[in-house]
Amino acid sequence: MDRKDLRDSILRRWTQLKQEREPYLAQWLAISELITPASGKFLDTSSGHNDTARSRWNRIYNNTATRAANILSAGLMSGMTDPSSQWFALTTGDPNLDASPSVKVWIDQVQRILEMGFQRTNTYQALHHGWREVGTMGILANVVIEDPVDGFYCNPLVVGEYCIGTNYRGQPDTLYRRFTMTAGQLMQRYGRSKLPTIVVNVYDQNQYDHKFRLIHAIEPRFERDTRKQDNLNMPFRSVVLLIGDDEKNCGILEESGYNEFPAVVGRWGASASDVYSEEAPGMVALGDVRQLNHQELQKGNALDFAINPPIILPTDAKDHDIDFLPGGRSYLAAPGSNSQVQTAWNVPLNITPIAQNIAEVQERINQAFNVDMFLMFAGAARNNMTATEVAERHEEKLMMLGPVLSRLNNEVLKPLIERAFNILQRAGQIPPPPPELAGQQLSIEYTSMLARSQRAIRAQSLTNFLGMVGQVAQFKPEVLNKINPFQVVNEYADYYSVAPSVVVPDDEANAQLQQQQQAQAQQAQGEQASQAVDALSKLGKVPTGDETMAGQAVQGLQQMMGA
Repeated sequence: MDRKDLRDSILRRWTQLKQEREPYLAQWLAISELITPASGKFLDTSSGHNDTARSRWNRIYNNTATRAANILSAGLMSGMTDPSSQWFALTTGDPNLDASPSVKVWIDQVQRILEMGFQRTNTYQALHHGWREVGTMGILANVVIEDPVDGFYCNPLVVGEYCIGTNYRGQPDTLYRRFTMTAGQLMQRYGRSKLPTIVVNVYDQNQYDHKFRLIHAIEPRFERDTRKQDNLNMPFRSVVLLIGDDEKNCGILEESGYNEFPAVVGRWGASASDVYSEEAPGMVALGDVRQLNHQELQKGNALDFAINPPIILPTDAKDHDIDFLPGGRSYLAAPGSNSQVQTAWNVPLNITPIAQNIAEVQERINQAFNVDMFLMFAGAARNNMTATEVAERHEEKLMMLGPVLSRLNNEVLKPLIERAFNILQRAGQIPPPPPELAGQQLSIEYTSMLARSQRAIRAQSLTNFLGMVGQVAQFKPEVLNKINPFQVVNEYADYYSVAPSVVVPDDEANAQLQQQQQAQAQQAQGEQASQAVDALSKLGKVPTGDETMAGQAVQGLQQMMGA
């Protein structure tokens, strides 16, 4: 594909992707204005309307929803990706393979390398930003870019500046982003030889901060030579296009590629046919937020009328200075009964009902954002609260969040870990795996507070079941034969993410059980023989020779006892 066809193809798809995104823009803009004014890029930055974007803060009369959004993002950060604790673990999925010493050492090394990579880069800042975006707007996007110094870094995006597309599975595999760069930044990034005349002229005129609009298109490369490994034949294509220029290289500043989709795109909830999320706490609470703002204005007006009501003055006061300040003096003819100063209306203003309604609306907003539960997650580490305690207090909400957490694990955390692993492996920072892992795929197990709390719900159900079986066993002990004790231990170990080295494999446990049963059987047999000898000895002195049957019986018992 030549440069002109490539440019036209990108611009056509950009138009199509914007049409797909269009129905959501009005709602996103409303959320940005009323809940998260610092988020969202919907205005043309070249039109000089940046002050309008900043003035969104002036449209919020009650910050309950803004605070709830902050608590939600902090709760997801603490509950899913807490930097101070281990929130994921690598495993082969095979307990026997995980128990191999060489595999254990290698997995531990890789785990530490990934954790240090996330710590030294801006990964956790990008995740916190993403949790806020997905909780309010229903979608997050974060481009993980290779870096020669730190290995990689994250470029978190805000809703309104990008469009996405999905593959036949409904998984995001396309991201188009419109952004701006100054003439100075373009010169530093691409150099004079790759820039069109318009940019070079602006730069030569010392207008280094003049902004230009660009499109960065990331999408699958369907036409490529799989035998080649260069960046023009990688599975994903990356093209940077300067909008409004078709002079040099048709406005294409860079064409490159990625080995895997570099963008981490997560959605709060989307059906198989939806590209963008149709539901998120910010979307659910938007109507209540509008009502809350309206009621705050009404309450403010009521207070103003109560404190500083409009008044009616006699006509004689029209041309006189009236001083209503404390101690003020006004010189008027003595007012008669028909010319007294009075309020325009005498209606008692009781703000108690509206204050109560405001409290109800605030409660609905907090419930939409699950504030009480996420506050507990944010303070769980500080209060030494276990995942089981959290699960017991918020079992219903955790069950409702289950599908959301599963989606975020699959669309955000799994691609992030895999992308970081692949980048570090290509950079030579991942040690070679042991021979046992040849052809073996690694799996990711999530061990965060939210993940443990989800599993604790299942563990609590198992505990309740065993308790009921125990009550029945008091009357019918044979019911215990329905319980597989080894499997019960395995289930608990899985629910609480117990290290595989702690739990003995079933075959070893069964072998130990058989040995114990054999030893118990021999001991019981010996005790029976001892009791028989003791019984015979009580009959009196018995000849022990072979000439009597009694003697033969005693000798047989002694042989059984090993005498």
